[in-house]
Amino acid sequence: MYRSGIKVFIFLWVICLPFKAVAQGLPLLGPISDFRLGEWRLESSVKAGYQLMSVNMNLPVPFNDFGVELATASGLDFSLKNAGVWVGGVGVDLRQGPFSLFVNAEGNAGRSVRVYTPSDPFWAGMEPVEWNGSRLEWWNINGGASYEFINNAAFVGGFKAEHLSLRLSDAVDSTGTIQQFQALFGDRYSGDLRTKLLAPYLGLRLEGLNAKAALIFSPYTWANVSIPFRYLFVGVISAYEDAQYTFKHSGILAEGTFDYRVQAYANASCGVWLKGTWCRIRGRGNEDYRADLTVGAPFTLITNSQSAVGTYTSNVVAGGFSFLYAF
Repeated sequence: MYRSGIKVFIFLWVICLPFKAVAQGLPLLGPISDFRLGEWRLESSVKAGYQLMSVNMNLPVPFNDFGVELATASGLDFSLKNAGVWVGGVGVDLRQGPFSLFVNAEGNAGRSVRVYTPSDPFWAGMEPVEWNGSRLEWWNINGGASYEFINNAAFVGGFKAEHLSLRLSDAVDSTGTIQQFQALFGDRYSGDLRTKLLAPYLGLRLEGLNAKAALIFSPYTWANVSIPFRYLFVGVISAYEDAQYTFKHSGILAEGTFDYRVQAYANASCGVWLKGTWCRIRGRGNEDYRADLTVGAPFTLITNSQSAVGTYTSNVVAGGFSFLYAF
């Protein structure tokens, strides 16, 4: 996966070098990659790069001992640290005078990552658990408008939607208890992460001869986070336990971007880009527990629900190459 990403970078850069050689000092962020619609100008772009992602959710639900496995209510400490993924994106920018409309989308190439839960539902988090996080899926869509109030400076406003999901499997704890139960009895312990962020934002964009930078801020970023854990107990009487942590609240988001481009020829340019995003949500979340037994037919044995004030934070740092072209 890493080698394929490096090849993409080298390919894009090699394409750009010949065009750069014929550049005659044209303005970097002038009318490149444009298709005129009357007085409107359409700029299109594609990009590829590498992204580091970190996610942490802490929900200190009070301890409440019901029995074994997941039937012991406990707080959750979920951590995805510096997960690296290859990303790509496309975007369009429609401009007329000081006004512009824009939309762009980004997504990742699938891969597996390591996830840590220093505290999770298994026996009240007696020991930290390490997971294999597979089918990692991340994407975001960003659209909005800008107004250039002075030369090379514009107000920006828009709406950002982001999605992150992955599957948790192959749980391993330091005592080996989970592994022993799985090997001896055929028990199964699994989970998921599903996160949706919606953020209306305002910001400022600055443009120069060779670069463009923007900073946006959202004081009302809505998060919908769901982390369900499932435990299948295999025996004479089979039991299926479900402990689901949910978190729905608003918080803040800040994002900064930087682009540096080299004019290749009249209708195309190549460049590099950087992005950093930080998000923090604080509010009340829930743990909902349910145990079903199968004795002939399944029936619900126990249900329980608890809540606590928790936090959700995410950080993204990314960078790569971009290419703009006129259709």
